[in-house]
This record gives sequence, structure tokens and C-alpha cells, in this order.
Amino acid sequence: MREFQRSVSNTVLSDLIGEAQVSNAGLARRVNQLGRSAHGLDLRYDASSVHRWLRGASPAHPAPLLIANVLAARLGRPVSPELLFTDARHDFLKMPDTVAAAVETATALWRLPVHRRDNTAETLSSAASVQAGWRWTFDPSASAPSRSGLVSVGTADVERLRSDRQSFADLDSRHGGGYALALLADYLTRQVGPLLHGSYTGSVGRLLLSAAADLTQAMSYMLFDAGALALGQRYAIQALALAKEAGDVVFGAYVMSNLANQHIFLRDGRTAAQLARAATSAVARRAPGALLAQLATTEARGHALAGDPRACLTAIKRAEWLLGRTRRDDIPGWLGAGSAAHRHGAIMHCLLDLGEYEAAAEYSGPALDLPGSSVRATALHQISAASVHARLGDFGRALHLATPAVRAAATLRSARLVSRCSDFMSQLSVFEQLPEVRGWLDGARAVCAPRAH
Repeated sequence: MREFQRSVSNTVLSDLIGEAQVSNAGLARRVNQLGRSAHGLDLRYDASSVHRWLRGASPAHPAPLLIANVLAARLGRPVSPELLFTDARHDFLKMPDTVAAAVETATALWRLPVHRRDNTAETLSSAASVQAGWRWTFDPSASAPSRSGLVSVGTADVERLRSDRQSFADLDSRHGGGYALALLADYLTRQVGPLLHGSYTGSVGRLLLSAAADLTQAMSYMLFDAGALALGQRYAIQALALAKEAGDVVFGAYVMSNLANQHIFLRDGRTAAQLARAATSAVARRAPGALLAQLATTEARGHALAGDPRACLTAIKRAEWLLGRTRRDDIPGWLGAGSAAHRHGAIMHCLLDLGEYEAAAEYSGPALDLPGSSVRATALHQISAASVHARLGDFGRALHLATPAVRAAATLRSARLVSRCSDFMSQLSVFEQLPEVRGWLDGARAVCAPRAH
């Protein structure tokens, strides 16, 4: 018995079988019975079949659904068939070694439920992010990813993916990360997955993998904004893997920047700065200035959180130099936060973290010069600017800026915005004896507290 237990790799299925108090033979018998009654199938699973599942084998459709239904009936709660066999085969915190492995790992990740409670219970692994960044930087370049499959894939399919990705990005920017999570997860599984398993030449394959990386990165950012940090990190690492296999080094650097921002959210400045520096070194001579400016401000924020003002200010100067040489039409479409206003917002936050409030206030105006479609970014910049002015004692200006941000937090599905508003309200609470502050806080708590909870 001890020898068998050591061979179990599918711990998810093993735990559920134990909780359901059913033997391996009993599970196989119930699966066979359900297959016969529900689908007219003549299944012949036995205890040995279950042993193989526990060691990592995956049964053919519809067995995972039958197993999930049998366990759900025993446990009295829903059981996801995707959950049973995906986690046992893939480590989503690691970069796959080949094109085929990258495709299989990404498509397996896409099948995971995006609204599981444990997505918000776990935090980020700094070691996993650093290891992925190291492998993205130093592993050999990929060969042309051609493949033979049932579906023929061409450049028109890739263009459709690029167009649809922009639609999802717009939904995210206007309504928050939690708004279109389920839609994008379904799109990845039903639309992108079959194309990756299709038939394509090496040149089309590179474009296809790059587009898949872009959509996977978009999903990572949605999850991050919605507060599902653990799953968001996994999506970012697999987006990095797809970009690596596509040979798209520049887009990979963008993924590294956004992965670093997830660590910034948790105030892990050292990891964030390390990731941004690595990405900058990899693409310094080939990336557009807007991306290099984003990497510079990301690195600056990491240094500020790590308590290194000299390195922070050096990175800010580099970002400003790059912004002065970047034209609007040089910003790639996939670089969602590539405008000067986005970078000024990041610089403002760096100076806020350093305690340089007067210098930070100088960036509050430029940081709010955002497009009308950047609803969430505008609210995030407003609440950061409000925090700057509150620290300078200008409560009138601070409350004026914070009011629309708090209203946005009540409607947008953005855990990140709610967190920032809550931090601002906590900052103000020490001044609650002031009538204008007390009145504003009473109103803000009524609007924002239910959503934060």
C-alpha cells in the first residue's frame, strides 16, 4: 500500500476518491453503470483503470465527465471534470521545453475553471516567476512550429484572433478584469485550442503561437485585475512560453513587464525590478520605445518598493528620455498601457512610494490625460493622485479626484481598483475629525465597502 501511494501523481482525484469513501473498484463500477444508462456505452473500467488514472493517465471522453458526476453524487456538490485530470499532468508554473509541450500545457490551463475559490487563496511564487524569466532569456530560440492536424490554419485565422483579442482588451479596460473572464476562457478553449492543434506551416505557426500568447496574456491580466493572482501568474508564464516558441522576443518582454506588475501589486519590488531588467536587456535594441519606457517605469516601481531611491530615479530618467522620443503611431496595438499618460501614472506612483509627494503631484495632471476608453486606468490614476494630494494636506483636491474613482470601483469588476480605493480610505481615516473628510468617507464607504467585501 505504501508503494502504491508513492506512485500517485493525480492527487486531486486521489483526494476526492478518499473523501467520497469509494473504493477504486467501486468507482470504476459506478462509472460503467452511468456510461451505460446515460450514453448507452459498454465501458469496462476496473480497479486497474483507476490505478492508472491516479498515476497520471487520462481516460478518453466522456469518462472524465462520468467520473466527475459519480463523485459529485457521492459528495453532494459539483465536481469539475477539467479539475480531475489537468493539474495531475501539468505544472503551469514551469516553462515547457518544446512547442508541442507549450501547446498542450496552454490548452490544459485554458480548461481550468476561472472562478474557483482557490484562485484568490494562493499568492504568487517569486521563484517561479524568476525561473520562467531566466528560461525565457537564456533558453535556445525555438524552431519554426509547423504541425499536421485536421483543421487547416492560415493567416486569416491569425488575423481573426488578433481582432478578437482587441475586443477583449476593450472590455477589460472599460469594465474591469472580472467582466469578460468566462468569455475569454471559453474563447481560448473553443476557438484558439483547435487552431493550435490544427495544420499549419512554420511561418503561420509562429504567427499563430504569437497570437495565442497575446490572448493568454490578456487573460492573465484580467485574472490579475480580478484578484485571482495565482491563476494569473500561471497564465503569464504560459503566455511567455508561447511567445518564446513563436520566436516573438519583443512580445515576451511585454509579458515579463506585466508579470512584474503582478509582483508590484503584492509589493514584491525586488522580483519586479529583476524581471523588468531582464526583459530590457533582452530587447534593448529591437523593442519600440513605448515598451522600453514601460519596462523602465516597471523597474522604477520595483526599486521604489525595495527602498532603492537612487535606482528608482535612474530608471525614471530613462523612461522620460524614451517617452520624449516615442511617437503615438509607434505604439504597438498589443501594448495596452503604452501611452505617455500611463507611464506618467507609473512615475507618479513611484514618487508616492518614495515619499516624494510634491514631485509626485507634478505628474498627477499628465497621468490623467488618458483616452476615454481607459476607464479603469483613469480611476486607478485618480485614486493614486488623490493619495498624493491628501499627503500634501490638500484634502479638497484629494476628495475631488477620489470621488469618481470610488464610483467607478462600485461598478467596475476590478479587485485592484477596489483595493486601491480601500487603501485610500484607510489613509484618510486618521483625518476623520475633519468634517469634509468624515462626510466624504461616510458616502464612500456606503458605495465601495459592499463591492470590496
